[in-house]
Amino acid sequence: MIAFDLHIHTRRYSGCSFIEYEDLVGQAASAGLSGFALTEHGMRWPDAEFGRLRDIAAERGMLLINGQEINTFDASHRSEGEFLVFGLSRSLTKECPAAELVHTVHEEGGIVIAAHPYKLARGGKSHYYGAGDRVYQLKLDAIELCHPDHGEAAMKKVRRAMEELKIPGTGGSDAHKILQVGSCVTVFENPVRNEDDFIREIRAGNVTGVRS
Repeated sequence: MIAFDLHIHTRRYSGCSFIEYEDLVGQAASAGLSGFALTEHGMRWPDAEFGRLRDIAAERGMLLINGQEINTFDASHRSEGEFLVFGLSRSLTKECPAAELVHTVHEEGGIVIAAHPYKLARGGKSHYYGAGDRVYQLKLDAIELCHPDHGEAAMKKVRRAMEELKIPGTGGSDAHKILQVGSCVTVFENPVRNEDDFIREIRAGNVTGVRS
């Protein structure tokens, strides 16, 4: 099984995480992963640092992907949801609406995945940490189906969006603690040898989100 955890934060660049990046490769290998992605809040790992960790992962037979998780806002600074971004060579630090983010990423050849769109916020049943039903207004490449904070009701909503939008559902642990790595994964139907393969297979819908 070709399984990737597409949603991991480290203490190095996400202040809310307890994961030391030096521990990641070993834990990912123990979880049986073929690869994993770093998705720090609001930034992409610097190439030199990422390259060293990528080489360590490669020695264990795993592919490391450099991504980022971006929070978007409307003109009134209300959150429009968080999104996983892959395939860019720079950090996206400018605050912007979700539609602008998607446009920018696609213009630069990358892909956008709605992160935990139906993760409930404290505000009630219709308030989410993610994009919620806004996903229907966006040209997304995929939507996070399997997430630790997506219960059956949330997953039902994601599956409906997947069907209507004709996009795949992915899985990611959103790990902030080391033992969470690999708890939700994305299974690829075809071999993934590099970032180009990774992006192409997600765009083509040849992936499935599952709980480990």
